[in-house]
This record gives sequence, structure tokens and C-alpha cells, in this order.
Amino acid sequence: MKTLPLILHSVLFGLVQSASLEVKLTSGTFLGVSTPNGTDQWLGIRYGTPPVGDLRFKAPVAITQPNTTTVQDASTFGNACPQRPATDLGAPLSEDCLFLNVFRSQNTTADAKVPVLVWIHGGAYTDGAASEAEFDPTRILTQSVAVGKPIIFVSINYRLNTFGFLSSSLVAPEDLNAGLLDQRLAFEFVQDNVAAFGGDPTKVTIWGQSAGAGSVESHILYSSNRTLFRAGMGDSSTGPLRVFVVRCKSSPPASTYDRPGLPFSNLLKASGCTFGPEAIPCLQSIPFETLLNISNTLIDGALNGQLWQPSIGPPGSFADVEASIKIQSKEFLHVPYLGGTNVNEGTIFSPSIEGLGLTGAAQNEAFINFIGHLVIDNSTLTEDANDPLLGAPFNTGDSLFDRGEAWYTDEFFLSPRRLFFENAAALQPYFIPGQNPMLGVAHATELLLLFGPVPTAVEDTFANQMLNFYINFINDMNPGSPWPEYSTAANANNVMQLLRNNIIAIPDTWDIDKTDFLNTQKVLDEFQK
Repeated sequence: MKTLPLILHSVLFGLVQSASLEVKLTSGTFLGVSTPNGTDQWLGIRYGTPPVGDLRFKAPVAITQPNTTTVQDASTFGNACPQRPATDLGAPLSEDCLFLNVFRSQNTTADAKVPVLVWIHGGAYTDGAASEAEFDPTRILTQSVAVGKPIIFVSINYRLNTFGFLSSSLVAPEDLNAGLLDQRLAFEFVQDNVAAFGGDPTKVTIWGQSAGAGSVESHILYSSNRTLFRAGMGDSSTGPLRVFVVRCKSSPPASTYDRPGLPFSNLLKASGCTFGPEAIPCLQSIPFETLLNISNTLIDGALNGQLWQPSIGPPGSFADVEASIKIQSKEFLHVPYLGGTNVNEGTIFSPSIEGLGLTGAAQNEAFINFIGHLVIDNSTLTEDANDPLLGAPFNTGDSLFDRGEAWYTDEFFLSPRRLFFENAAALQPYFIPGQNPMLGVAHATELLLLFGPVPTAVEDTFANQMLNFYINFINDMNPGSPWPEYSTAANANNVMQLLRNNIIAIPDTWDIDKTDFLNTQKVLDEFQK
């Protein structure tokens, strides 16, 4: 008789677990699952110590005492980080939320050494989670295998809003921008552990959309001493320029938030804590649900839910100098970068001025007021910095809305992208912008083409071509023909127009008069206080 090896096998709603999916990591041993869609996945892998109690608002702490006594089930997502209520997060909310997820195509061996893609979700540094169903990477993995360039996909959680971006002169420099520090710790975890899944830690690309894209650029500008990735991709990023956030070009010093009427001052008032050495310990002692409710109320009362943003701190901070200075000094990590924007990024951020029916002086006043409330501190803004000219070719018949969304697109997406590219193109080994000029293409529109499901069969060929560009870049650091390398040389600053039946390189010159104005030092200075 032959002795059969003991195989652990269970079925969880069509998911299969077996001993071959057991991986030993620096945080413990985890058992993943195989899915009917052809992927293996490990969900809810802890990459940091729970940031609770005295660790609330602090820089993340690596796991130093892993669970070595039991095999941990990795068939369900870990908790989503604290945020406003949502029905599509795919996981419960908790402060204990520093988890990541690993996906690969089935039959990937542990010694495969395939390139790795790390996904950073968006949400204005306020909302979102890696567990959202829209970030299921099955389509990306399937297509990567189909073109003979398989990858491993990693998605990460990071702390958000008040819990991840609390800013004040009272926050220790090393703790500022805790959410971005969470991301960096996740990258370090990937470096130490992705080989166990068949990934190559020397071939990591970090990719994000919206705030996730701003995060990618932040890690390029404010890099770690350790090599954590070899390339970056950013969809719809405002760039870290002046702000390194997705929705506003105002990256103030952390102390700005202390002023009366601004977020830290308002938080103390709502929580009953007082300004001074005991303010942070007081906030740490507030019960989770109470602090979450206070935070959400403050967020809901802000225009576009824009409460906290990454901030500039003193020496020892994640970011201790304004991003525009870093960019113009060329002092940042020189790695291949692929990035792009949609033609109407500003539409979903401008509903507050839609349908007001204003004209003439009243419309101008409303427009200026809209701009003034998009920044943390608008005291430095002058009227000539609020260029009211209509930008992108979008005409809904609502002239105030059209002005607002066009200005928002130019100010928060197009102009920072251009300033970053123009200063970085000559330094990056391969620097590639992408631009989708379809009329009315809003923020995040392209994600359905990449993650799927592709909304209509007529877009299948186009969506696959677009995804193939990304897969090529992840594998080869070059999206391939016909995507040109961006250059500041005369007549060579071409970007890729991604439009069904019209994928072609076009000059990066539309609205150039407006973005040149928005990138003047005067406007930069007014928007970064």
C-alpha cells in the first residue's frame, strides 16, 4: 500500500485551502485559498502592530513577535481603517487595520520570481479600503498570464483621515503623516516576504489612483533609505506638488491646523481636550467610536469632505520641505514613472456649485468662494491667483459648474502633473505620462477598464490594450509601442492619448496658458501655506 501524504483541504464557499498554500512570513504562517476564477489569494495579512491605545496617531510599528504557534487563516479581508460609513468596504471598521492582501495566478511556484504590483487605493486620504470589490485584481492577473507576463498583486490598507493624518505642532515630527508611513511599512513587508509567494522583491512597482497616486509620488519625492520599489504608476494624481494629496494644492505646515476654526482646533473643541502637552494623550484616551463619530462629523461639515491633508513638518518628518521645492531642485528618487489624468477630473469635485443659476458678478463671487474653501488656509490667496478662465472642453450648459470643474482639473491635476514631468523627465530612466482626452471623462473613470468589469463589449479591445500597457510597464518598465517617452526636448513632450480607436501620441500643450499661470512661483506660494 502507498502512504498518502496528509493534505489539509477545506471548501469555503467555493474557495479551496490546501497545504500548498501555506506560507511562512515574518508575521507568522498563513494559509491562503484558491478561487474558482483561477487565482490564489491570501487576505488579511497583518503587516504592522495594531495602532491602538498609545500607538494611536503614532508612526506604525513593525511586528517583532510573530505568531509562530498556529497557522493563521487568510481567507477573509482584514479590517478596513476608520472612516465614514460605507456599504462597499468589504470588511468591518477598526483601528486595528494594518493589513495587506496578496493575489497571484494559480500554478505560480514559490520560485517563480515574477514582478510585483502594489496597489494603493484612493479616497482623498479620507475613505477607502483594499477590500473594496472594485479592486478585485482577477482581470489584471488573468490578462497578465494571457500575454505571457504574469505578476503578483498586493493591495494594502493604511490609516486615513483623523487617524492617519492628524496634523498639529503638537504631533511629534516622526509621527506626522502616519498613513503614508503605514504605506512605507507595507512596502518593507513586501520586500521581506513577497518571495514566499513567488514574487521578486527587486521588481516591485507601486501603483495608485487619486490619493493612491499622490501617495506614489510622495514616496518618490520623500524616499526611504531602503530600496522599496523600482518603478511607480499614478492614475489621476494631483501629484505631491504643494500638497501631495488628491484634492487640494495646499500642503501647510502642521502648525497651521492649530489655528482657530481649523481642523486640529476644531477637533479639540469637539472632543473636550485642550491645547498643550496633554492634547495628544487626551485624544488617544477617547473611546474609538466616540472619536470616530467626532471625526466623521467634522469631515461631513467640510467642503468635499476635505478635512485633513498630508502636511509639511519639521526635520525628522516624512516630509520636511514643500514638494514644489523638492521637484524644482530635482532632489527625489529617480525611477521610471507612468502617470496620467482624465480630461474632466474636476467634475465630481464641483457639485457644490452646480445648478445655482448664477451669472455675472454673483457667479464670479461664487466661483472665488468655491476656490477659497478648497484650501486649508486661504488667507494667502489673492484674486489674481484665482484664474476664472474656462479650461477643459466640457459644456453642460451650467456655466458656473463648467468653470469650476475646468479650474479644478487644471489646478489640481493638469498643472501639477506638468510641473512634475517637466522637472523630472530628464532624470528618470523612463518617464511616461498618459492622458485620456475624452470629453467628460471624470475622475476614476478608467478604473473599470483596468480592474473590470469592462462596462460594454465595444470597449473590450481598447480596455485590454490599455491594461497591456500597464502590464508591460510592470514587467519591462516600458509600456511598449506606441507609447512615447516623455521628454522636455523641443517638440518631444508628447503624451499618450488613450481613446477608443484613436490611441496616439499628442503634444502636451492643451490649456498650456492656464497651467503655466498656475505653476508660476506666485501661485505656488499662495497655495502652499
